[in-house]
Amino acid sequence: MPFQLSEELVDKLLDKLSSDEDFRTSFQKSPRQALASLGHAPAAKASDSDKGAWACMSCNKLASAADIKKSRDALRTQLLSAKVQFNPIALEAAK
Repeated sequence: MPFQLSEELVDKLLDKLSSDEDFRTSFQKSPRQALASLGHAPAAKASDSDKGAWACMSCNKLASAADIKKSRDALRTQLLSAKVQFNPIALEAAK
């Protein structure tokens, strides 16, 4: 299963989510396609219905760029965790 994300990919993802509004819009629409645009081969080869790391990243409202930037270290740790496939990723805005 393609749940393991490289450190390089996680850093790119968090950089984009904390600074690039076009990427944030793309990610909100399709985490799989957004990861594919960053060079994640399993996401590029998969269909939207395939399960992968992106399946844990869907959210109704993405946290603000500032919140992602502020939580970067915690998010990075979570995304690199071997348990990521069993826990949703906390990218959703607080209610």
